[in-house]
Amino acid sequence: MRRVRASSQRFTLIISLTTLLVALLCSDMLAGNVATAVDVTLCAATLAGIVVVTVLRRRRSVERLRTEGEPFLQGSVQLGLYLSPVILLTVAFPLATHRMAHATVGGAPLTSLLLAASLTVPWLSQIVCLPLYRGIADLVATGTREEIEERLCRVWPVTFLQSLASLIVFAVPVELVTHWSAGAMGAYVTLGVVYVAFSQSLIIGIVAKRRLLWAVGWALFAAALLLAPTLWFLPPLVGLTTQLVPLRHRLRAALHPVAMDGRDVARDLARGFLLGAVLWSDKLFYFYRDGARMPVVAVFVGLLPAILAYNYYFVRLAPTFDASVDSMRVAMERDSYRAMTATSRRLATVVEEDIARTGLSGAVLGLAVISGMGVVAPAEVSLVATVTAASWLFMMTTVLCYKLDYIGERRRAQAISAAHLAACALAFAVLPPGTVTYGALIAVEAVLFAVSLRRCIAAWTSSEYQLFWTHATAW
Repeated sequence: MRRVRASSQRFTLIISLTTLLVALLCSDMLAGNVATAVDVTLCAATLAGIVVVTVLRRRRSVERLRTEGEPFLQGSVQLGLYLSPVILLTVAFPLATHRMAHATVGGAPLTSLLLAASLTVPWLSQIVCLPLYRGIADLVATGTREEIEERLCRVWPVTFLQSLASLIVFAVPVELVTHWSAGAMGAYVTLGVVYVAFSQSLIIGIVAKRRLLWAVGWALFAAALLLAPTLWFLPPLVGLTTQLVPLRHRLRAALHPVAMDGRDVARDLARGFLLGAVLWSDKLFYFYRDGARMPVVAVFVGLLPAILAYNYYFVRLAPTFDASVDSMRVAMERDSYRAMTATSRRLATVVEEDIARTGLSGAVLGLAVISGMGVVAPAEVSLVATVTAASWLFMMTTVLCYKLDYIGERRRAQAISAAHLAACALAFAVLPPGTVTYGALIAVEAVLFAVSLRRCIAAWTSSEYQLFWTHATAW
């Protein structure tokens, strides 16, 4: 009962601070006050403090689990490799853009074409990678690297072709809003096809924890972009090649492809579409509404803290979470009910701590970005502040939806993601793009974040029950 009451208090405090954040944003936007940035900063800092005090209840068992894991220096190197694409592309894209300012493809400006592709790819990647994960999922925990690579090469060819259908979802809206020629649309679709292959090729580096290979792929991608910016198809092809070279001895397995059930692939593509929409759909909708006039720099700067926190979660926190889930499954099979209950409580604590750490890292980075923009570009600080606050909520909701999906509550996670997608599409359709739109999205996302947070904590508090039924219904 004490734990239930404590969870309720944590939930109430977080919702109260989120509501305060929304109220301050709305009041300042209605007044046209640039002090929005100050309010967002204060609320982000206060919210981070509340999260730390109320959710992050560190326990010695959890701390031992973390300190006995990956050494700090090794973990920091891995995190640096994981973040290398963000760092490299942040430098490469602005430099390359100046050199392609007058280039066109099929009559469309090359910069607009690459902007559309760049805003599509993150969302598209989350869609097309889920089916491949399914194909190798049973080998990830127990299989050798060689077994995983061979299985990947067997399931990849057919899954790649099946995944290409998802490009239609993006190509049709782009054509409707841009009215590009057949040549320009052909280039956009071609880029999409190559990016699907490149994104799927990166899975082996992630699953096998070969992040150096993963980082090399992105480094050569950025190098190709800098050296030949007008060869728009070259960067993803170079990146794809770097991932295929280590698989050269396994590629013969692709001559005997294995097709997964088409219904499972379709379900995974739909899951990826909805789960990826939470963090990425608003940027693409912004492009649909404003095209090349979109304030790319301001939106990207506002998004950056959420992306860094999102990567921090997957590199530094997710491995411990996965290990805790494995411990829970072992306890369900071998331990007494009392020992299993204790393991369940530790797992629930890990989940709460992961949520808190991810939120805190995003809030602190957001505070730094907003403060820095206030000095460097005060005219843009209002937009950057609202994008930062909204992206923090999008990122947190995405992580929570992944945790709900993980424990078997897929329909709930997809319903939350679908609600976000619908709200995002409506906001950009009826509101002027910019601060007002993101302010409205903050109000909606605060509710979705609260719902997903409450359900996530409740589900993982009774993880032994949830995981048992997830396993039982999988047969």
